[in-house]
Amino acid sequence: MSVPAAQPQRLPRGIRIAAVLCLIFSGLTGMSSVTEASSLAQFSEYKEAVLSNAGRFGDRDANEHVLLAQFSALEPMRDSRTALLGSLAVVCAVVFVAAARMLRPGGMPREGMRRLLSGAAILAAILRTIDGAQWMVVVDRMSAALVKGPFPDWQDPTSVELIQRFGPAVLAAGYIGMTAFVAGAFVLLGQYFRSERVRQVVTAQDGPAQE
Repeated sequence: MSVPAAQPQRLPRGIRIAAVLCLIFSGLTGMSSVTEASSLAQFSEYKEAVLSNAGRFGDRDANEHVLLAQFSALEPMRDSRTALLGSLAVVCAVVFVAAARMLRPGGMPREGMRRLLSGAAILAAILRTIDGAQWMVVVDRMSAALVKGPFPDWQDPTSVELIQRFGPAVLAAGYIGMTAFVAGAFVLLGQYFRSERVRQVVTAQDGPAQE
């Protein structure tokens, strides 16, 4: 008569929360990377579709002016950016799978998943930082177009002045802040799973099979 396999022990609350955060950040970042990489792979169609909807929100001429600057900056880096985004998507998939296996090991040793998760999260942080640096080139080009204008259909000179004065700073701060937030989260999670305390908990739960 076969003996039922022992159920894996439940991880401490802090490790479970960190693993769930890994699932969230890697899932969202990976999906975003795949979406943008797919758009860049069909650059002409993507550009045409975006420009055709330029007038949906606000002044069409103004939006089109800034969007053309965005595509002008993206086109020369299309191949390198597609490769970067593809790499980021793959690494995020590794983070996602490793985090899922930390929560539900399915007979696999958690220690191996812990090491994989910590390394992949750090790599994801590096790639996401490079991604943000590339996108800042695009933001700079968009900001220059915003400042240069002119936008004759904008009737309020005060609003135009405010947008052109503060718009570039707001755009840059927003993208820098998002990059720092996501990359910083991956670094913190990677370092957490690399810590000695987490290693001791995981190896203790894996038991004799790890020896």
